[in-house]
Amino acid sequence: MSVGMAVLWNAPMMPRLQQNTSHIVLTAEEASWMTAVPPLVGIAPNFFTGWLVQLVGPRRLLLCTALPFLVASLWQRFATTFGELLATAVIWGVGIGIVIPVSPQYQVEIAEDRVRGLMISMGMVMMGIGGILMTSIAPYVDFFTLCEVMLAVPVLFVVTFWWMPESPYYLVSKGRTEEATEALMRLRGKDSAKEVEGELQQILRSAEQSDQKGGSGTAEAFRELRRSAAARRALVMALVFAGLYNLCGSSAMTANATQIFLWSGSAMDSDVSTIILSSIQLASSLAGSLVVDRLGRRPVLLTSYLAATISVTVEGVYFYLREHADQDVIEPLGWLPLTALVCFFVTYNMGAHALTWTVVNEIVPTSIRGLANSAVAVLTAVVTFAIMKLFQIVSSALGTYVPFWFFGACAFAEFIFTFFLIPETKGRTLEDISAEMSGKAAGGTETDGKTSVLGRNP
Repeated sequence: MSVGMAVLWNAPMMPRLQQNTSHIVLTAEEASWMTAVPPLVGIAPNFFTGWLVQLVGPRRLLLCTALPFLVASLWQRFATTFGELLATAVIWGVGIGIVIPVSPQYQVEIAEDRVRGLMISMGMVMMGIGGILMTSIAPYVDFFTLCEVMLAVPVLFVVTFWWMPESPYYLVSKGRTEEATEALMRLRGKDSAKEVEGELQQILRSAEQSDQKGGSGTAEAFRELRRSAAARRALVMALVFAGLYNLCGSSAMTANATQIFLWSGSAMDSDVSTIILSSIQLASSLAGSLVVDRLGRRPVLLTSYLAATISVTVEGVYFYLREHADQDVIEPLGWLPLTALVCFFVTYNMGAHALTWTVVNEIVPTSIRGLANSAVAVLTAVVTFAIMKLFQIVSSALGTYVPFWFFGACAFAEFIFTFFLIPETKGRTLEDISAEMSGKAAGGTETDGKTSVLGRNP
């Protein structure tokens, strides 16, 4: 929720901070830096998250992320210059850079196979709740009240998350088997160790395999990449999958939603349009979290990217007509910008947004999962920074329609990539998925690599 509020802060606040009545007046260039800096800063923590997870555990590390969100909101409350506001964006970036890779790793390691997709996608739902809180509150309260609202969220996180158990995978990797058993009993609602014995043995086998390969730290993960073609293939697939997901432009469109509606010339109030869009994003994320463990990953992803391709291309068509067609052609189409964006975010959030981190964490083996999460998070930060920084520049230089058509091309490329290379992972154990990605069926026999990767091998 804190991440969602920080990411969406720019949408309602940047137009206000560029007005002469603001207590800190920003230029368009300064506003673009406020939008782009958090994902850029988020790169740095990702070089250390794998090591930090092994050092303190994902639970403790996540608890520590409350601090940057608290400090940023408090400093923002008393900021008087652009430099101070930019510093708060830097601090936000540190928190986001840790939460994004570590949270899904923790979730995938505590979840049962049957609800793993739901568990991870609920993180996206909470980001959506943070976003809608931001876009619903920010236009109607002053700057300082908004800062105080944002202070409450990390406090609520610490109060609630403090009682969660540590990841059983982490505990087993540290030789704390009894604590891992107790954690599993709490997580599964069981009263005796015998009831979780089977799952504990799976985790122990996974840890034993990791130890045989040299451990599970960052250095060991690099050694595993050097000696295992399957691990390298899984990492490359995860990076391409996540990279194309980010190139679809969701972050740029979300952060610039209010500005997009102002550009569109729609008669509807831009703040109201942004609230509607945030509400739609939340509802679709929630719907997506409810279907990911019912319909399967592949059908939802394929539908999501195909629909996203169409809707964002149509958005580009509207802006092309607005810049090149007569006014009497554009006037009847005033409903189109909001409708196209709503269609994009409904389908995108139900599939791509809800499932990307789920799939990334499922297709990479346990031995390199921490490294893979960090690598994907770094790539996400770089791509997000680039498209958020370039969105307004390209729109001004080449036309507003150009970024939307680029996003549509990337969404179609992701559709093709998913169709041919992403396996179905619904309801399967992490060990089974890892075996398939290694070119072996669960029974240990060699299978045809293409059939296995396509997810058509049961």
